[in-house]
Amino acid sequence: MSNKRIEQLTTFVEADERDMFSRFALALEYLKIADTDRALSLFLEIREKDPAYAGLYYHLGKLYLQTGHTEKALAAFDEGIRVCEQLQEHHALKELREAKTALLFERDDDDDDDFA
Repeated sequence: MSNKRIEQLTTFVEADERDMFSRFALALEYLKIADTDRALSLFLEIREKDPAYAGLYYHLGKLYLQTGHTEKALAAFDEGIRVCEQLQEHHALKELREAKTALLFERDDDDDDDFA
C-alpha cells in the first residue's frame, strides 16, 4: 500500500535532520496505519534531538499505553508535564495532566478489582 503522505513526510525528514515538525507528523501517520514500531522510533528520536518538543509527550505516553507499557506511559506524561511547565505550554500541560490523571484512576480501579 502506497501512502503519499508518508512518502512526502519521509522526504522532508531526510532533507532536514532538524525538522521535528515533519518527523512528528510522520510518526502520527505511522500511528494511523498501526505501525507502532516506526512511530515509537520517531517519537524517541524527537525526544532525543529536541526534548522541548512539547506535543511529543502526550502521544508518546498514549503509544506506550496502547502497547501495554503503563509505567513508561506514566514516565512520559511526567516528563512532558515538567517540559510544559518550563515552557509555559498551557494547552499541552492540561492534556498531559488529564492523561496522567486518567491513567492513575484506571490503574487504581484495576487494583481495586483484585479485592473483589
